[in-house]
Amino acid sequence: MSKTIADAIRNRETFYVTCGHPMCNHSLQIDLQALGARLGLDHGAMHNDLVKVFRCDLCKRAGRGQRPVFFTCIPDYGAIDRRRNSSKD
Repeated sequence: MSKTIADAIRNRETFYVTCGHPMCNHSLQIDLQALGARLGLDHGAMHNDLVKVFRCDLCKRAGRGQRPVFFTCIPDYGAIDRRRNSSKD
């Protein structure tokens, strides 16, 4: 089963979307709550699930050709450290 937006929210992950155009590379943090409200919390949160949803508005305004976007997922390292440290006790 693929990771969903609800899974990403529950795991307190942070997602960024970045424009793939070499003249841009604009990056924004994704509001997962708002994305879940728009697409549904059971919508997939993997690259292939999200790539069709995002495009770079800066490139569109500048008249540049659209390039694929890519995503960065940052886990909640604090929670991972707390779990790891509590299991050592």
